Amino acid sequence: MFIGELLAFLVAILWTISSLASEKASRHYGATTLNIIRMAQAILFIGLTLLVITGSPLPLSTTPSIWVWLTLSAIVGYVISDYYFLKCFIMIGARWGELFMTVAPISAALTGWLLLGDKMGPLAILGMMVTIVGICLSVLSKKGDSKKLQVKLPLNAVIYGLIGGIGQGMGLVFSKKGMLIYQDQIQDMFASEAMGSFYMSFSSTMIRCIITFFGFVVIYLFQSRTKELRMAMPESNRLKNFFQNKRLFWLATLSTITGPFLGVALSLASSLYTSTGVTQTIMSTTPVLILYPSYLLFKTKITFLEVVGAVICVIGVALFFF
Repeated sequence: MFIGELLAFLVAILWTISSLASEKASRHYGATTLNIIRMAQAILFIGLTLLVITGSPLPLSTTPSIWVWLTLSAIVGYVISDYYFLKCFIMIGARWGELFMTVAPISAALTGWLLLGDKMGPLAILGMMVTIVGICLSVLSKKGDSKKLQVKLPLNAVIYGLIGGIGQGMGLVFSKKGMLIYQDQIQDMFASEAMGSFYMSFSSTMIRCIITFFGFVVIYLFQSRTKELRMAMPESNRLKNFFQNKRLFWLATLSTITGPFLGVALSLASSLYTSTGVTQTIMSTTPVLILYPSYLLFKTKITFLEVVGAVICVIGVALFFF
């Protein structure tokens, strides 16, 4: 019981670690370069995992329809979502940008209902709403450049944030759609349903990482040709010098292991055992889970409202287990 919810909570912990490692590494490499590095490493790690499990580093028994849904998931949930979240963060900062991540659970729940017939009971809907309120409180209480909350946000930033949040939720549903088709293809390959589910998760993540890798390469090439971005973020030099700084290399690798490798694969596995709305809601608690580690590592001040938000968030997540 509750294996989907427990996996989603494990993913939130893994993404907290990944976020902390990515924060350090991205300051040197830049967001686009770091994503290219992470996708390349994830393809390598997942390929080795599949090789050990099946003797082949590539996904087995796939069909064009599986690739279509997982490609849509990668483009919408990875490339477009991350790209527009980054543009939103640049314009208004992470404090307000993180607020739009709370759109992802609602997007996942609605898309899952329309596309897959996913249903959430009254208690699950209440849990989702309570958790989102807790996340919002924690995010809004973070101290910014000004002590006053800036209610007016640029329209472009709001649109970018909404695209990022909606894309993240839709991407999870598209992945689940692809995996449900995949499930029929490999049902006789494994002795247990659990083994088949985890194989599907890693195999599906491999397909998404391949598509995402090429997606970020396209963005990288576009940025390298844009004079303003090239001057502000000379990422071509950073990509060439990836192996020179061992500390940053291992931080990027830790970000990959806890993010695209284990984190994403387990998030897909979670969606097979519970509704996409529940999965996305629990995974979205990363801004709350990161509070204490951020305090320990960076001496970030924790406010009273952040504590209240964290408590509310825990209550909301707990409702999923009743």
